[in-house]
Amino acid sequence: MFVGAALSSVASAQLRSPVPSAELGQIRCSATALAPLVRIEGTSELVGDIAITCENRGQGRGFEPSGFLVVDLAVSLSVGIANQSGFGLGADVTDAVLVVNEKTCLASTSERLFSDCGTSGRTVQDPMLGRRRSASPGVLIWSGVALPIPGAAIGSDSARAVPLEDCLGRYGVPGGCHPSTTSVRLTNIRVNAAEAGVGGDARAGTIPIEAAVSLSSAGGSVVLEAGTLPVAHAAPGISALAGSVQAGRLCSQGEAFGEVRIFEGFAAAFKAAAGQSLEPGRPGWRDDYYPTAAGAAAQPSPTRVRIALSAIPEGVSIAAPAAPVCASEGGAARLRLGLVEGASRSGLGGAVVSDGSARDVPLTVSEAAEAVAVYQVLSADPSVQEDCRIQFRLTPSASDGPAIRGGRVMVDASLAPLGPTASGGPLGARPRFVAPEREPRPSFPVDECGTTLFFPFVTNQTTFDTAVVLVNTSADPLGTRYQPGSCSLDFYGAGSEGERSPTFRRTVEIDAGEQVAFRLSSGNAERGVDPLPDFQGYLVAQCSFQFAHGFAFVTEQVGGASVLAQGYLAEVVSRASGSARADPAP
Repeated sequence: MFVGAALSSVASAQLRSPVPSAELGQIRCSATALAPLVRIEGTSELVGDIAITCENRGQGRGFEPSGFLVVDLAVSLSVGIANQSGFGLGADVTDAVLVVNEKTCLASTSERLFSDCGTSGRTVQDPMLGRRRSASPGVLIWSGVALPIPGAAIGSDSARAVPLEDCLGRYGVPGGCHPSTTSVRLTNIRVNAAEAGVGGDARAGTIPIEAAVSLSSAGGSVVLEAGTLPVAHAAPGISALAGSVQAGRLCSQGEAFGEVRIFEGFAAAFKAAAGQSLEPGRPGWRDDYYPTAAGAAAQPSPTRVRIALSAIPEGVSIAAPAAPVCASEGGAARLRLGLVEGASRSGLGGAVVSDGSARDVPLTVSEAAEAVAVYQVLSADPSVQEDCRIQFRLTPSASDGPAIRGGRVMVDASLAPLGPTASGGPLGARPRFVAPEREPRPSFPVDECGTTLFFPFVTNQTTFDTAVVLVNTSADPLGTRYQPGSCSLDFYGAGSEGERSPTFRRTVEIDAGEQVAFRLSSGNAERGVDPLPDFQGYLVAQCSFQFAHGFAFVTEQVGGASVLAQGYLAEVVSRASGSARADPAP
């Protein structure tokens, strides 16, 4: 009997409104948040929505004729706010949006408005734009928000609420009551995630981005039970490796490839263009910027990938594929990239190569030996972490150009467009990412296509003389590519009086299969080699072709007869060898 009475009492309580609609108790709210992964290089990253849920608790203390309480709400983030602002509504008005009870109609002002848009009509206010505090770059505020009293009779700015004895079946409709739970959602909040600290390694873990939410009302009628909430976790959006493909072919075949492999830091780090949406919380909203001065969503540009190549050896031309093939292990990949022609060095502007061909597009190599390729994400799978191999084609700049001394091309891969900070203004006119500092940087080797010959002793003093022979052996029956070129001859030594002589430089052209011979005493006028009388020292011959060889023959003549003779082969010096000198001459 006692148990039956208790169950009857519970059932009766569930059928009644939690608080009589004519009474106002203390409204207690709690806040939760989603915490998606965002790109730590990003200066305008979208964090997760903050959801505030409110219930009316305790004994009532009077009727609220408006049916709502006016509250102020603030969000303080651990990094700077990066939302767009302006829209003709004031310099401090942003596109961060507050939505009450999921009334998802077009938000166009920072003021409290009750319109008939949306399914809930005039029962709750329209979505409301947040303001940025100029003195606090990490704070968003919403002032004068109409917070519906859970379970109270519905009213508005212009209509007085009429107390109801019973709200059952009449929740959320004009002439009825507000739902027994009020929801407030803060959405489209963008932050400068780079301020959290741009990591150098995709495996370095994530950095939380946190928000502190505060809510205040006159008389303390509303209490928010919330601490610090993680609203995102920042992680590297891209990483890269580099290596050589078909090493050794640059000199022998006149073509080689350096491969840069880019890795998506996490699924959905690479974003293609999204569909437009004007309604907060509806599909597509999370990928759009909202609103513009015209009141329409601004579609963001897709993610771009910027690959900067530096320390490109002299004499090397480089070209980038217009449409690299990003194949996955299981078949065709969703990730597709298109080369952007005409982009700035930061990755802004330009247009994607539209012919869809697999051709290579030459890159401009600056005087600082740098080149930049910018790719745009054409499609990507948001549920899969993807990667792409991009092969840059290397060729000699000219057949008669300078020797390719070889070295390593350094690679910097980043998301683009780049810029130091987030800024206001229309999307596309502002930077969105910063370049991370990564060490060690990936690189790929470039073959040395020249030959450096070292003659340790040559002389034309007293009764001695030296004959030198240079040979271009790139013509042979072994399939070697013909490499006509020239040799720069640098003589270092002293005169007959022992004084230090300046460096003498001579240049001689040598075709494939040819040889050039000269004496220090007489030179070779036909090949442009002048005599060097009274010289003694050493000779360095830098040839712009492979397979150069040299021979020196030192003789002493007394009375017209040779009394001493000695010959030796020139030492072939590689820039990569341990005998190569790293320090410049004083």
